[in-house]
Amino acid sequence: MTGLLARLGARIETWGGSSRMARFRSGWPATATPQVKFHRTVKVQYRYLEAGSGRTIVFTCDPPMTIEVYGPLVEAFSAHFRVIVVELPAMGFSATTADYAFGFRETNDDLAAFLRDVAGTGSILAFSCAASLAALDIAGRMPELASHLALVQAGGTEAFAIWKAGRDPKGILARPIVGQLAMARMAPKRMPQWYGLSVGRKQQIPHFCACAERSFRHGALWSLASAFQIYMKQQGELPRPAQPILSIWGAADGSHPASNAHSLARLYEGVQTVTFDDLGHTPELEAPDQVLAAILDFVGKR
Repeated sequence: MTGLLARLGARIETWGGSSRMARFRSGWPATATPQVKFHRTVKVQYRYLEAGSGRTIVFTCDPPMTIEVYGPLVEAFSAHFRVIVVELPAMGFSATTADYAFGFRETNDDLAAFLRDVAGTGSILAFSCAASLAALDIAGRMPELASHLALVQAGGTEAFAIWKAGRDPKGILARPIVGQLAMARMAPKRMPQWYGLSVGRKQQIPHFCACAERSFRHGALWSLASAFQIYMKQQGELPRPAQPILSIWGAADGSHPASNAHSLARLYEGVQTVTFDDLGHTPELEAPDQVLAAILDFVGKR
């Protein structure tokens, strides 16, 4: 019964997918930021930005962030890389079909199809937060798609189970249907609290909030309940991919317990680490030049 309720809850967040896709392609999401494009896979219409040339690096937007806050990052990284910034399925303006069910392998396989079609092979995957699980899984099963993993606020499945429990202590988002309805009602209210907890450089919070509020007014998605209930139920740690791994950690992130810091380095051998004491959950946005320097050192471009 729980599985059925979870599927019904997910349908709340994906219902009307075709009309949403058309609206996003012709409306504000298509024109708000230069260089924005859309790419359709079997289950997702991805919204992404592409800039620069050379070796490809792919960033995933960490919701409620959308592409609109990635301008400074794109400017910094595009001087050295072909940069792709993509919004995840059912997050931001990456609308999905109604039958998308937030499954772990389902999501990762669809995201891999986007990488294959748009990024090509041998990309640097700079995925953040829970999307780091997708990077580990894709790199392990489809190694041709990734040359390096530069993962931000990343961990294994156990670390994200701890993180999820801390973000939903009353278990509201974990309850099928109830969680989706609650998220729809409280997402705009939750967003300033999330930034207050997670951002290290507090002077940047008003800008992040203003961008997120504008995106929500234009229909941005934040399907956190379904992600908690389905995608993040993955059990067992993933095998270590063969690619070099860099763990980037913002120590001023109040959303993660200190024990989660660089948990990848305890889980896998050979993981390189870099810590930014004054940065939070999205160090690549708070100080893109510092994160760029770390990634350049990691991939041997300096």
